[in-house]
Amino acid sequence: MSQKAALPQKVFWLFFVLLTLVHIAGLINIDIMDVDAAQYASMSREMMENGEFLEVQHRGADYLDQPPLLFWVTSISFSMFGVSNFTFRLASFLFLLLGVFSTFKLGAFYYDKRTGLLAALVLYSCQAYFLFSHDVRTDTILANVLVFGLWQLAIFLRHRTLLSVILGAVGVGLAMLEKGPIGLMVAIWAVGAQIVYTRACLLYTSPSPRDPLRYLV
Repeated sequence: MSQKAALPQKVFWLFFVLLTLVHIAGLINIDIMDVDAAQYASMSREMMENGEFLEVQHRGADYLDQPPLLFWVTSISFSMFGVSNFTFRLASFLFLLLGVFSTFKLGAFYYDKRTGLLAALVLYSCQAYFLFSHDVRTDTILANVLVFGLWQLAIFLRHRTLLSVILGAVGVGLAMLEKGPIGLMVAIWAVGAQIVYTRACLLYTSPSPRDPLRYLV
């Protein structure tokens, strides 16, 4: 069987830099889009100005539709670098980079480095991720912190390390701060499916004569 050709690092970094330039060009040059992104930018600016980080408000009224993480990080970005299209999108873009890196590590963990690099490039170059970085929604941070959390939980399932379960919990916790219970549910579905799959494979490959579940696999 022929081995897969390794992906040259120069090729990977060439594509990565070119894609990053495209993302950054959009961060700077594209105006904030209606309706959600414009509303979130306005609310983040309002949070920066009134200092009410524990009470999300929209035009002085309580806002209960979304958890606060996006508004926290965006208002911090506004405070540090000023109010602009770029600073509104900056924090979400950094989380996007975390998601791309986590995708690389997750692919390398389950398969090999080449698979991880290709998975990261495919994700980073897909249209949805360009939309994520330019039309900021709560889903931008949600998707990427979930990938990070699932990567860490995958490490925990195999190696049972304390650090990995803590970081995995941090990733899921951030997902809940970004989108509510859906962040927890996606993690439960993904980790649960992985546990069922690996246990089923073990039963199939080395069933115990006394184990009745082997007949169901």
